[in-house]
Amino acid sequence: MPPINIVTASWQHVQKMLLPGITRKWRPQFTFGMKAYAFRSFQSATGNARTVVANPNTAARKSERLLANRKLATQLGETFDGLHLVLPSSFVNVDHSDMHGLVALVGAVQTRAGRAIPCMIETTYAINIPADGSAASTPRLRRLRAAMRTARRAQSLTGHTIESLQRFADRLGFWPRLVFDRGFGSAAIIRHLATEGATFYVCLKAGRYVELDGERYEVKHLTEADATVTLFGQTLRVIRSPQTRRCKEP
Repeated sequence: MPPINIVTASWQHVQKMLLPGITRKWRPQFTFGMKAYAFRSFQSATGNARTVVANPNTAARKSERLLANRKLATQLGETFDGLHLVLPSSFVNVDHSDMHGLVALVGAVQTRAGRAIPCMIETTYAINIPADGSAASTPRLRRLRAAMRTARRAQSLTGHTIESLQRFADRLGFWPRLVFDRGFGSAAIIRHLATEGATFYVCLKAGRYVELDGERYEVKHLTEADATVTLFGQTLRVIRSPQTRRCKEP
């Protein structure tokens, strides 16, 4: 059996499944983006663009137009939704990722057949941008810090997370099962998801206090591996995983 060229096979699948759903005027941008960013190791926005378009100025302009096209991004999201890869029974892992002064909130649906597939991406400003007087500060980072201060006056990072998750659920028309690390265990996020009736899982710190039978306990001192507790005014279930040689912390 001859070897399969994964890139060629994937591009043929994309052309069959995704390209028909893209507005005709944006298909050249979509095709350029797939060739420059989807099927190549990422070096930089302009660097990857130059692997497809030889003229550096043209490559830079194409990259800028593509990455600034929010309507195309929205249509890609709607096209992805039409593939029905995210179902009410799906597990979607949600996490933050910081890079160069920005923070991305990314959701990826578990496939159990390889890597998870990104299904939600929202960006905002990071909170750890170097201060103006820092040696690491640059003109770009100073502009990002100023923009971050303005944005935070209107909405906190937690508020942006809640709004993004709600927009994701509204887009789908339902809440999939959400899986978070311990960085998402804030009162506001948990209350919102509980009020919405969403099924969600959040890693808890061992020192987190919860209420059980009218008494306050640290999670690490709960005697039962599966307990119903009160946290942030919500009735929640705490399950402690077994400690193993590979998993040092339950």
